[in-house]
Amino acid sequence: MTAQELLKQLQQLKAYKKDRVRLGEAAVFNHLLPDLLHLCHPSSGVSHQAAWCLEQSFLLHEKACYPFLSQISELFVLHLSSSAMRSLCKIASICAKSYYNSKAHPIQEILSYTMREKMVEGCFQQLITTDKTANMAFSVYSLYEFGKEFHWIYPELIPILNQKLQENYGNGFKSSAKKILAKIES
Repeated sequence: MTAQELLKQLQQLKAYKKDRVRLGEAAVFNHLLPDLLHLCHPSSGVSHQAAWCLEQSFLLHEKACYPFLSQISELFVLHLSSSAMRSLCKIASICAKSYYNSKAHPIQEILSYTMREKMVEGCFQQLITTDKTANMAFSVYSLYEFGKEFHWIYPELIPILNQKLQENYGNGFKSSAKKILAKIES
């Protein structure tokens, strides 16, 4: 597969998981991760499809994505669709959990302070501005982990979660928010 073929297939991509997995793996196996990351930018016209595939690349071949974590973190501060941000927030939750794990993990040597800051910024933006519960849930889990280092996060996160719990969001998000509030307050 070439970069041009990747673009054509992203233009035709529907949300079917098997197709997202296929293209995510093809990006890794054909050394097209830099091209896929470029296509995640809003100007590409296929940013949310590219982000879906990037999520699969990360889920299935996490170590292959490590050299590109700086470029991935740059995506968090762009104005991407909520569909693209859902994939990025999921990646952030995986990175944060691994980074703050008490067991040694390779990502602890790779994920710089600046990269973590950008992920925090993107996750807070999603939590505040979207009504997509999956985005909010992934953001909340990520921010909880990042709050172990960035001490200003919990004081900002608690009132936002309490407010969101009063709004009409699904039980899945409410359950996630309550779990995180309980962890913060314990």
